[in-house]
Amino acid sequence: MDKALSFLLRPTTLKKVIGQTHLLNKNGIITKMVEKNFVANLIFYGPPGIGKTSTAISLANDLNCEYIQFNASKDKKETLIKLIELKTSKNKLILIIDEIHRMNRNIQDYLLEFLETREIVVFITTTENPYFVINPAIRSRCTVLQLNEISKEEMIEGIKKIIIDNDLKLDIDNKNISLISQYSNGDLRTALNVLEILENLYNDQKIDENLLKNIFDKANVKGTAEGDEYHDLKSAFQKSIRGSDVNAALHYWARLMEIGDYEIILRRMQVIAYEDIGLANPAIAQRVYLACQSFREIGMPEGIKMLGMAVIEMALSEKSNSAYLAIDAAISDVKSGNVPPIPVYLRDGHYASAVKLGVNGYVYPHNYENAWVDQQYLPDKIKNIKYFEFKPHSAYEKKLKEIYDKFTKKK
Repeated sequence: MDKALSFLLRPTTLKKVIGQTHLLNKNGIITKMVEKNFVANLIFYGPPGIGKTSTAISLANDLNCEYIQFNASKDKKETLIKLIELKTSKNKLILIIDEIHRMNRNIQDYLLEFLETREIVVFITTTENPYFVINPAIRSRCTVLQLNEISKEEMIEGIKKIIIDNDLKLDIDNKNISLISQYSNGDLRTALNVLEILENLYNDQKIDENLLKNIFDKANVKGTAEGDEYHDLKSAFQKSIRGSDVNAALHYWARLMEIGDYEIILRRMQVIAYEDIGLANPAIAQRVYLACQSFREIGMPEGIKMLGMAVIEMALSEKSNSAYLAIDAAISDVKSGNVPPIPVYLRDGHYASAVKLGVNGYVYPHNYENAWVDQQYLPDKIKNIKYFEFKPHSAYEKKLKEIYDKFTKKK
């Protein structure tokens, strides 16, 4: 077999597309486009291996439109110009752009003039959030279609249909087809690659669970160091710790660890320690840092124990974002230009002529009980502003408030 099975079995009509029933049902937007023979600029957005490009090609075919393909990860602007110039008919030309998140902005800008004049229609595919990676001017001229992960049930039916339609000589039962679906984890390309291995290497024996486990080694790990899946995992990991769900935190952490971009995980853990746990348990920041350093020194697989323990402790710790909110508020205030003059008595007065410039009146707190004196430190314009607010639901922050109230109590 010269070409990959995933390429040879790429559907050429929507009837052979697996999954995406929300777009392909009787009232789905793609079905309606074919029914009404209506062509529009589309963005196919979703995780890898679910058939974004296949759906785009199938739609172009079912609309009887001429189409050309451009891969933003490897093709250059000159290639795009030549492709557009090759338009040979008066029919609508559909330009299918794969992985537009890898396309330079200047190439995206080049497309605008053709979209404005409606000389071409674009079908764009991306694994990353189109609101982040696509030129707003292009995005505003497109309809975003979010493609879903292929469900286990859809995958099972799709694999069965592929085996039958292509007369694959495989001795495999429903149970093990279900295992292929489970291990593929919603990625049809992974399932097709396994079918190709089975067809070429194991068509003379019964396919069982042990064989499949050896081929897969482990379930296809969702998420790579790129794309929304990866960012979603980091988000779910932090939110699970913030929500004190230790089991969910460990689950998402384990998925991130399988991807193997460890430095990103270490940085995120340290951020969580300060942002979400904060003054409720300030010692956690040091313990997380030490766990991260230990992991760097020891490495895998032993180092995983240090990180895992730190994740558990963070999830089970009391939480407070009082420090984070105060810091953010103060920084935002300054960035917005709210920087009134410093009170004269707080200015640098160590030089001899300071008094002549009016720099006087500062009261030294250490000369008073509890090293505190009732004195205004903020500029007059914002003297009543409060960046920090105690959240005394945690034992440590409650204690801090009691101490603060005690030594600042007026007599």
